[in-house]
Amino acid sequence: MYTRTAMLALALSAAVLTGCGRSRITTQIKADGSWSRTDVFTGAEKKEGSMAPDMEETFAFPKGPGWKSHEEKKNDERVLTFERNLAPGASLKGDLSLKGEPGKMILVNTATVSSLGDRFEYRETLHWSGSPADLEKTKPEALVKIKEALPKPLATDANARTLAAKAQEMIVPLMFGPGEPLLALGLVHPDLAERRARQRIGTMMLKLLQDQFGEQIPADERLDIARKLISEGFSMSRPSTPDPSSGDKPDKNSGGLTPLMFIVHGPGRVVSSNGDVDEFSGEVYWALFPEAASLKDIVLTAVFEGGQK
Repeated sequence: MYTRTAMLALALSAAVLTGCGRSRITTQIKADGSWSRTDVFTGAEKKEGSMAPDMEETFAFPKGPGWKSHEEKKNDERVLTFERNLAPGASLKGDLSLKGEPGKMILVNTATVSSLGDRFEYRETLHWSGSPADLEKTKPEALVKIKEALPKPLATDANARTLAAKAQEMIVPLMFGPGEPLLALGLVHPDLAERRARQRIGTMMLKLLQDQFGEQIPADERLDIARKLISEGFSMSRPSTPDPSSGDKPDKNSGGLTPLMFIVHGPGRVVSSNGDVDEFSGEVYWALFPEAASLKDIVLTAVFEGGQK
């Protein structure tokens, strides 16, 4: 599990690295199937001695026919806005692109809006092409703790490794989103972030135990095992982050922990989505960091009523 020290380290690193900028991508779907895109990139003005790169070093901004842009300043931040209108059924690629090494991108997107009779489907895919997620191998002592927590007939090396591997895969979305990324919460309230981490990891562990062992472990025993693993400090490996005091620049093949927000608004009510629905505004949104896509593509979907028959 994530200890309080680990959460603080992640939050401190993120506080330094997010100076490179953040993005808010808004899609507005109209009743005739046409749609508009508004990409807003915000970042601090470059100052002498800052280790954070310019936004131009982080993002490859939208360009080409149809795009209109303008820049403004708010307090000590630069705000670059890009807008474009698209025809019904059109698709868009790469308007959110994060740079890696020269000439390479580490994250690119593809967005489409499709007509489904009297409904519209928004679908956006985030594809990671940077370095693979840096997940630390499970330490031998952690495997020992897992085996000690399991019933003796199930306490094998194979079972312990399988359980640890599945837990590692679940830690990336837990920390980076989509949803409510614990990394973001750790920036402002580390104690609350730790509490949420305990709760979510506990829920994860119960599901993993159920999926792996089924009725070989009764429900009350699964709860005891999950509690033991958490109390023993079961280390479900975490993605590495730079040491802010080292003076090293962020890894160009990582996302630099850049906050991303996607918002979509349709012509009618939300029928289905895998994002968070704002009942007040009628919008669907997703908050995440680029590293969320480091294990597999992230696909954002929402279906709205209100299309033309």
